[in-house]
Amino acid sequence: MITEFKNMPDTSRVLIYQATRELNSDEVSGIIDRANQFLDSWKSHDQDLMACIEVRYNRFVIIAIDESFASVGGCSLDNATRFIKSLQQEFQVALFDRMNFAYKEENDVKSCNRKEFESLIAQGIIHEDTIVFNNLVANKNELNTNWELPFKDSWHARLFTVPQKA
Repeated sequence: MITEFKNMPDTSRVLIYQATRELNSDEVSGIIDRANQFLDSWKSHDQDLMACIEVRYNRFVIIAIDESFASVGGCSLDNATRFIKSLQQEFQVALFDRMNFAYKEENDVKSCNRKEFESLIAQGIIHEDTIVFNNLVANKNELNTNWELPFKDSWHARLFTVPQKA
């Protein structure tokens, strides 16, 4: 069953898939249409799942699941993975690249591979106050409070060293 993202409880589990490029409006509409079809029939242990989709910044495909309604099992997660892989094929965009890093530059969301990210840090373009995205958040509450963070407060700071300001 499908509901609106805003109506999902804060405890809803979230799955975030980051596109390696910005999606255009037709692609976003197509992804939402296809996802709603998938979510409408998505089940776990023969129980309907209460889930919804949202695409943020034309780059992040986010599925929220209310597990108080029905728990998500391994097979249902496998089905979601197959579905997301089908979106990759259909829309010719990578959604599983964990070495693609997203950050905000002004109000634009950009992404790049690890080597480019390190270069942007070295150049000072990405710094301790640059907003980065923590796609490891587990639920809607964390999505709302800990998804967009300054670099210095994110897991990125444990992986990369930002030069100190002079």
